[in-house]
Amino acid sequence: MARMPTFRCELVHGAKTPYDTWTFVIVPDDVRRALGGNARIPVRGTVAGAPIRATISKGEGVHRFAVTRDVQDAAGVRVGDEVEIVIEVDTATRSVPVPSELREVLDAEGLWPAFEKLAPSHRRAWSEHVAEAKKPETRSRRASKAPDAIRARLFPGQR
Repeated sequence: MARMPTFRCELVHGAKTPYDTWTFVIVPDDVRRALGGNARIPVRGTVAGAPIRATISKGEGVHRFAVTRDVQDAAGVRVGDEVEIVIEVDTATRSVPVPSELREVLDAEGLWPAFEKLAPSHRRAWSEHVAEAKKPETRSRRASKAPDAIRARLFPGQR
């Protein structure tokens, strides 16, 4: 069985909005090449022992993947900490459950093709943004704001 790539790195913020509030792992070129060297590589593994599923992509001149707050909390780490990363290519199908309010807006606006072309992180962000609202009217209001932002390939709250 092939050994999973392992490396150590510092958790960092992105440099540009909205990524300046996100936490990333910068993936060394030799590790990226060992994983197949594609522009976008779905991976699974651990960050400081906490399980993660992410996608390596190029941003701000480096190959990186985001580390969510949930993963940071599970690992007990934050930006600036040096951590051990163990990853491998993730071949499992990734699906994002889309709330009915967002589904209705996407259907009405003919935006399914554009939504499907978004990165999984964008699709997940929009789905969670709508679904996490407690009141139905809030979910509907959030869904109604999605079309213009999705056309512009923006995350919720980004202008």
